[in-house]
Amino acid sequence: MLILTPLVLAADLSWHQENGWRWAELPTPVPTPAKTGFTRLTSAATGLTFTNFLSEERGIANRNLLNGSGVAAADIDGDGLCDLFFCGLGGHNALYRNLGQWRFQDITAASGVACPGQDSTGTVFADINADGSPDLFVSSLGNGVRLFLNDGKGHFTETTDAAGLRSQTGSMSLALADLDGDGDLDLYVVNYLTTIFMDRPQTTFQRKLVNGRWLVAAVNGVPATAPDLTNRFVFTLDGQPLELGEPDVLYLNDGQGHFRPLSWTDGTFQDEDGRPLDDAPRDWGLSVQIRDLNEDGAPDLYV
Repeated sequence: MLILTPLVLAADLSWHQENGWRWAELPTPVPTPAKTGFTRLTSAATGLTFTNFLSEERGIANRNLLNGSGVAAADIDGDGLCDLFFCGLGGHNALYRNLGQWRFQDITAASGVACPGQDSTGTVFADINADGSPDLFVSSLGNGVRLFLNDGKGHFTETTDAAGLRSQTGSMSLALADLDGDGDLDLYVVNYLTTIFMDRPQTTFQRKLVNGRWLVAAVNGVPATAPDLTNRFVFTLDGQPLELGEPDVLYLNDGQGHFRPLSWTDGTFQDEDGRPLDDAPRDWGLSVQIRDLNEDGAPDLYV
């Protein structure tokens, strides 16, 4: 862990509570550091002992795991200090409460966000129910995105099913913003794939000719119409099978914490010429940001 000195501690500021967020004025002038730079703090000093361990065997068997995992930071218990959440691969996630003075306490077991056995990839804190406490989204390979609501004291309850987010996608990262101007946070999820057939050298493909175009008919003898194989492969011009990623998902929030996925092909998404997309992009997305790129007051997507 690295720190930039000197510091203005959150706990020392005068905070003003708003609807779902808070703000504080920084000292004027902001303290000027004697020198810039970072100081490394050891895990023994901070208590941050989490290690994201990936065995060589798992990394070889599924290269998607080599993309790594994310981290999120927020004040989960309202004490003015920034707490830390780490995504874990195959073992469990970890949540650390900030005790102040660069000391952290592992509260994973009591928090309800460990997600044991899950390959967690991305995460973000956001107050999704406007109660003033940051809730937690966690994406993963094979379990899509899961949502955990915070009780304001750092204890979380999973509401994935009630929120309409349950899936088995290979999700990587996610971002939230009010995309339709109705005052609540909408969700964009970047999907990859949970596993890759190209990691399996013995994979066999059967093809068929339809309207002069070669299509994948079966993979390892399983029809390409199976749920996990539909639209997953195409043939290149030189006749080689090409594996595609999973489509991303844009969810609109109804204001009650329930999310509805939008269609890629109903005109919501258009190409550069203003025409509705013919199919969902399957581009192996890794990361997403939502920003007003053209300064028209509306948040845009950058994936």
